[in-house]
Amino acid sequence: MPKLSVIVPIYNAEKYIERCLKSILSQTFKDLEIILVNDGSTDNSQEIIEKYSSKYPDLIKFFAKENGGQATARNLGIEKASGEYIAFVDIDDYLELDAYEKAIEYIEKNNLDIVCFDFWEVINGQKVDKEHYGINANDNARKYIVSESSPVNKVMKAEIFKKNGVRFLENYIYEDLATMPILAKYTSNIGFLSERLYDYDIHENSTMRQKEYNSKLENIFVAVERLYKEFIDTEYVEELEYIYIEHLLHAANLRFLAYKEGQNNIDKISKIMKEKFPNWRKNRYYKMQSLKYKIICNLFYYKQKNLLRIILGGNNA
Repeated sequence: MPKLSVIVPIYNAEKYIERCLKSILSQTFKDLEIILVNDGSTDNSQEIIEKYSSKYPDLIKFFAKENGGQATARNLGIEKASGEYIAFVDIDDYLELDAYEKAIEYIEKNNLDIVCFDFWEVINGQKVDKEHYGINANDNARKYIVSESSPVNKVMKAEIFKKNGVRFLENYIYEDLATMPILAKYTSNIGFLSERLYDYDIHENSTMRQKEYNSKLENIFVAVERLYKEFIDTEYVEELEYIYIEHLLHAANLRFLAYKEGQNNIDKISKIMKEKFPNWRKNRYYKMQSLKYKIICNLFYYKQKNLLRIILGGNNA
């Protein structure tokens, strides 16, 4: 049994596969298996996958399925993984060469179930130095819930997923946000390694950055509702409240504001906050944020869309 299973979903990624796989195959940590899941690609991805799997038959397992989205590919990878630990890599990203050596050393030295490490944001080939774990919390489980929700900058014990039936939310975007915080319900043995070990390549054509309105942005409501059901009766209600502040009241509203089709969702978010978290301004994580952040949240809460456009310097709606 390998120590680590690295799960890589693939969809129409022929231009990125070799860079990604080379970064995994070149890892200084060698006790791993690579699980490639071709999610119904229509380009030459399958040919490249087969080339690498035939060259590294002892390292690479590959599976092909009908297109169902990244979450379905990751979930299949979890089912097929045989390692003690699981890691995820997005096919258009890559790793620092000692990433898994450092992560596994840290997780075992500190007897952890999850280790989170920082990452580089790569924009037009340039690495951007940005803080992703700056929120202070009373313990690491709380910090984990309110921090970066991506699965790719983490190494996790496989049994957390397998034993508890945790799977990525299928058929929606925001599947990371809807899934990763839930792991804290099953373990508080979480650590943070303050090194940038992953390279996250940001593309302008992603769903979050498109110029035309994409109704998939409304999947945020499904994601946070899933978390609400998971956390509302736990000790992590304040962390849940902050997720609503950060991902609905702040981030989602900023996206909706740019589109005519998104205006009703701003009203919807205000209503949700009034019903679910009417005292959100007392949230300790919200209080840590900048004055600008607080002003934006309050203006959205009171649906001051025109004033927000003036302050933010644009009106695309």
